[in-house]
Amino acid sequence: MLKFAGACLILASASGIGISFGADLKKRYQELRILKQLVYMLRGEIRYTKTPLPEAFVHISVRIPAPFGPFLAAAAAEMNKADGRCFGDIWRELIQTRLSDSRLNRTDKNRLETLGEVLGYLDLEMQLSAIDLYLEQLELSLREAENSIGSKQKLYQSLGVAGGIFLVILLI
Repeated sequence: MLKFAGACLILASASGIGISFGADLKKRYQELRILKQLVYMLRGEIRYTKTPLPEAFVHISVRIPAPFGPFLAAAAAEMNKADGRCFGDIWRELIQTRLSDSRLNRTDKNRLETLGEVLGYLDLEMQLSAIDLYLEQLELSLREAENSIGSKQKLYQSLGVAGGIFLVILLI
């Protein structure tokens, strides 16, 4: 009886891990959509109101959910310190600290870091062109994430169950 209960627990936990990995895929897709919304808002702030970056970040941070809202608020606070650091360094550091628990993969974060290197550095038209390029890359990432959710989610769930069954057989 005790072996049966242990086997059920192992199978349930392995299945839960597979389901968790599948949920992470959905969460990444949702975060990419929020990031796309954020960048569109930033482009509008820069293009139409010509708002300085710290003010634009504050305006956008109150309308965007975590982890990106607090990320932008922290970026604005760091920029207002005026401690001599360039914006690219601040942006990169905040991505590593504030977005470390997000579901964005390394490629997504690298692209976001590249965007930060050109924001506040180039003239208005070049910044807008860089934002448009980033939006195109983000759109490709969104399509890729959307296409892989269904198949990878099923794969993770199946691997979780199969791994659980394998462990149960191995331990019995």
